[in-house]
Amino acid sequence: MGIRYSEIFSKAWTITWKYKVLWFFGFLAMLGGNGAFNSPAGGNPSPRFSANYGAEEINRRYIPPDWTSTIEQMEKVDVNTWISIAVIAGCGLLLLGLACWLISILGRGGLISGILAADTTGKLTFREAWDAGVRYWLKLFVIRLLGILVSLLVAILIFLPGAFIGLITCGIGFIPVACFLFVLGIVVNLWFAFMDYATVVENLGLGEAIGRAWTVLRNHIGPALVFWLLLFAASLVVGIGMLILLLPSAVFIVLAFLPLFTGIGVFNPTMLVIGLVLLALFILVSIVVKSVYTVWETGVMTLAYREFGKRTPLLAVAAAPQQVVSA
Repeated sequence: MGIRYSEIFSKAWTITWKYKVLWFFGFLAMLGGNGAFNSPAGGNPSPRFSANYGAEEINRRYIPPDWTSTIEQMEKVDVNTWISIAVIAGCGLLLLGLACWLISILGRGGLISGILAADTTGKLTFREAWDAGVRYWLKLFVIRLLGILVSLLVAILIFLPGAFIGLITCGIGFIPVACFLFVLGIVVNLWFAFMDYATVVENLGLGEAIGRAWTVLRNHIGPALVFWLLLFAASLVVGIGMLILLLPSAVFIVLAFLPLFTGIGVFNPTMLVIGLVLLALFILVSIVVKSVYTVWETGVMTLAYREFGKRTPLLAVAAAPQQVVSA
């Protein structure tokens, strides 16, 4: 019997909607997926927005008087002070990103275990999922460290010959190398994701989970890639929908600052306030949507792995299957 894709997707959504306690763990798990902090590019501290006006004249004509004094005070601050502030802020953001990443590991373990409990017993409590997240945290943490090392090793081993091929073919060779790296990246990503499922779903040790994940993936590489492609398409649809929701706040904010860049009209603080309010609402909605999507996506792959595992017998049972007990 083939893999019943529609049944797995449907069951994952039923679990996601019925057990809303999983949304909290979905929120924790998704924190690890937003580790990049982008800063706007710097520029001239006194830019000229128009060829017809100097910066001081533009400030006087288009910037509210209350803002002008603040800007003048900021311009008097020593550059070393700004550098110190930037360094402190950067370190703070790095620490925050690291904390989010570590917390996401707990959410990942609790989420997989919670989905398994919901599908197995039809019962789930917050304490049960939380305890599972704590219990599997160290193993999942080591898997991520191993993933970073493997990714670096693969990148180093492939970069040098790939660069050589690209150079001797005048850049044409970069195309097949890029395609190969793309497919390899998907396979490696699935392999390490399956390590998570082997650790939590089958309660295996770290070394056993690595081998088990590879065996299951190798025997079901086709269906696993189909699931990956379907979930990738779903993530694109969700991403486009979120961009559409972001559009109103972006329009109001741009219209508020447009006079500063065009030299036409007056800065509109009312539009800025409306844009910021809409932006805050968008952030709240996006957090909920992303959390729910993370639960559903993890549910699909957890149920899929469970199906793959049933079709791939364990050669040696080194650990008893996880016993799901409701609190």
